[in-house]
Amino acid sequence: MGQQGFWDWEERHEKLLAKKPTLEHLNMIVPWEEFRPLLDKVYQKPRKSNAGRKPFDVILMFKILILQHLHNISDDALEYQINDRLSFMKFLNLGLEDVVPDARTVWLFRERLKESDLTRELFEHFNDYLFEQGYQAKSGQIVDATLIP
Repeated sequence: MGQQGFWDWEERHEKLLAKKPTLEHLNMIVPWEEFRPLLDKVYQKPRKSNAGRKPFDVILMFKILILQHLHNISDDALEYQINDRLSFMKFLNLGLEDVVPDARTVWLFRERLKESDLTRELFEHFNDYLFEQGYQAKSGQIVDATLIP
């Protein structure tokens, strides 16, 4: 085990990008801020008080749902993967020091999208951007390995 250097994070990420730059490329071709007006409708109700933690950024939460859809993973597995995978953290613009939304928060956000009837519109909008760039979103799966005694 070596000593951690200043640039270890960046060097490791560059090696990952050289092998499979899918998520980084997605960040470059999708204008995420254009989704904000639609996504802001999720939190249109005014907060009753300033107590408690403020909601996570709606773009972050939408990108988390994109990851979940692309990799076909559960809320709990998604929370784990975001904490574990450098590529997921980088795609979401999160550092090791940042708080990752937990599985319950992801579930609540998805439910709010459903209640607002925004889910279909947002994902169609997202797929349109991909199609314009010559891509198509396909679902995959991350295999969850478990050791059984």
